[in-house]
Amino acid sequence: MEKALLLDTQYRMQEDICAFPSKEFYKGKLKTGTSPKPSLFLSKSRKTCIVFGHVEGKEKSLVVRTERGNENSKANVEEAKEVVRIAILLTEAGINTKDIAILTPYNAQVASINELLFDKGIRDITVNTIMRSQGSEWKYVIISTVRSCPESEIEKQPTKSWIMKQLGFIMDPHQVNVGITRAQEGLCIIGNENLLRCSVLWRGLLDHYKEKGCVVNPARNIQVKKNH
Repeated sequence: MEKALLLDTQYRMQEDICAFPSKEFYKGKLKTGTSPKPSLFLSKSRKTCIVFGHVEGKEKSLVVRTERGNENSKANVEEAKEVVRIAILLTEAGINTKDIAILTPYNAQVASINELLFDKGIRDITVNTIMRSQGSEWKYVIISTVRSCPESEIEKQPTKSWIMKQLGFIMDPHQVNVGITRAQEGLCIIGNENLLRCSVLWRGLLDHYKEKGCVVNPARNIQVKKNH
């Protein structure tokens, strides 16, 4: 095991997309072998290929039918609207629908997003759970983290069990790693920054994005540069 080889050069992601997962999950050892591509996301201060948009949505618990029978799941309509808005901006900027995926940890959110896309007459954008996206890649990935609660209800010094109850498996490092490493050219994450900061892993990601000027509050200020 001491001699186990880390395949240390990745050819999927732009360097800025790779930087946080490399630092967090691979001890900073991942190198990037792709050539730079133009960044399409616009945060307040810059063009970027990574962006986090803050939404304080309302989390809803729903029962959804899956292959394994009924399961309790969660949805967040405000986040669903935001990820669909950004997906549409990408298509208007010239990105092919088949090159865009919207990922989320929850089946109920997959259903909410699909419904909104259907209402807008949009086909061919992949909408899936993060775990089912494993092994796939797209040029642009938009993630909806779903979990939310009002800022006034976030405990000042939250206990482990409170954090677990509020954030659930969105804190699972494997889930986070899979989600944030599917994108080749642009990664947009939508979520409740105040709540996500209760998790050490997400706090690290948010601090990294903030340092790069890539946290946008509110998320509706995220724009996409026309790809011409």
